Amino acid sequence: MDLVIKSAKIATETGVFVGDIGVKDGKIAAISQFGSLSGKKEIDASGLIAMPGVIDAHTHFELPIMNSSTADDFESGSKACAAGGVTTFIDFVTQEKGHTLYQDLADRMAQADPKVYVDYSLHIGITDFNKESFEAIPKIIKMGIPSFKIYMSYADEGWMASEGDLVEVMELTRDNGGIMGVHAENQSIIDKYTKELVAQGKLSYENHAKSRPHYSEVEALRRVLYLAELTASPLHIFHLTTGEGARLVAESRGKGVAVSAETCPHYLILDESIYKGEKGWLYPSCPPVRFRSDSEVLWKALSIGSVQSIATDHCSFTVEQKEQFKDDFRKIPRGLPGCETLLPMIYTRGVKKGRISLEKMVSALSANPARIFGLYPQKGSFNIGADADIAIFDPNTEYIMSPELMHMKAGYTPYDGKRTYGITKYTISRGEVIYDNGRFTAEAGRGRFVKRFRSPEFF
Repeated sequence: MDLVIKSAKIATETGVFVGDIGVKDGKIAAISQFGSLSGKKEIDASGLIAMPGVIDAHTHFELPIMNSSTADDFESGSKACAAGGVTTFIDFVTQEKGHTLYQDLADRMAQADPKVYVDYSLHIGITDFNKESFEAIPKIIKMGIPSFKIYMSYADEGWMASEGDLVEVMELTRDNGGIMGVHAENQSIIDKYTKELVAQGKLSYENHAKSRPHYSEVEALRRVLYLAELTASPLHIFHLTTGEGARLVAESRGKGVAVSAETCPHYLILDESIYKGEKGWLYPSCPPVRFRSDSEVLWKALSIGSVQSIATDHCSFTVEQKEQFKDDFRKIPRGLPGCETLLPMIYTRGVKKGRISLEKMVSALSANPARIFGLYPQKGSFNIGADADIAIFDPNTEYIMSPELMHMKAGYTPYDGKRTYGITKYTISRGEVIYDNGRFTAEAGRGRFVKRFRSPEFF
């Protein structure tokens, strides 16, 4: 073997046991419960957890938005991924008006390829709903990009789709082995409350959440889930925030709708009280953080499988970028950093507190994102022949979360000051140790673009 991980607590979606993992030619070559493997290089993982590398299927690196740009580019963002046990991320191509999807895809890959530390793929965000864009969908799916993001809001940016556009993309992805994902918010409801708040002179940052109430998500979900049922099309819900939304997804799945849903750490861990804190202006995200009752339902939905995955929606802005517009919620950059803290925070607040099992964490962070988006079993599993993408972390290390520990460039973390358990010791990508006890052992540009092809069987 080229590499053997010895005596690890091996965590998969189906079980946990102590054993060795053998790696050869960048692939998983053997799993042994008996400690019998040996290799050219060995890592003693006694007392450590080894799991398939985390897949963060929702990031926004190097994103120009709201007359600004996210703090993390593909280099710093993917480096932070490596430090957090994330071995694959899926970012976005957001179509520019007047551009073809092919043009923007090529430009985005040219941005990412020289910089990435870990493997990556891209979702296609369609904003020009015309004949040319629709005709490109089957061809892009054949190129290895089966997922398309559609916005049910962001009208001011010119991104919002009509119901007819939703149905058109649903049918095209259904018939060609793809999947449509949605940002589900009702634009009319947002416009109503924004107008009222502005008229009352309530412009400060804490009004951001008030302008996007929970039912702006719930109404949009009802609409898109009904369309998915009518068209028999696979559907993915990005960044689910509400308990009621989780119940709607569960009901649709019970009726046979092929719908999957992700939620994010900030919706599981934080609540609306963060907006009242000393630096509440750091926390606006889109959609906003909801209520403690919502997060408890989301944890329960993860535990029973009606919400299947966790991703970060990593969209980082610096403290200065946020503070500049804290007095106008319409202009404050919306988004939070999270790719580096994903694994320790879900372990701490999920597994450690007994909300989800270790196996369920592996499902939500690795196996299910791979299944939903067409990476499985190459990624997200320890199947023989899978890419040797492995996160090895110490569940017993206890510390206080702090921005000083981070490689992300925001300058803060939403979980600052929170007691945390678990720290990444090694990150292995395709058999190569790229992060070793706080030290990066790889170079920018070693990551690869990964083609994805969805199985006809929905998990």
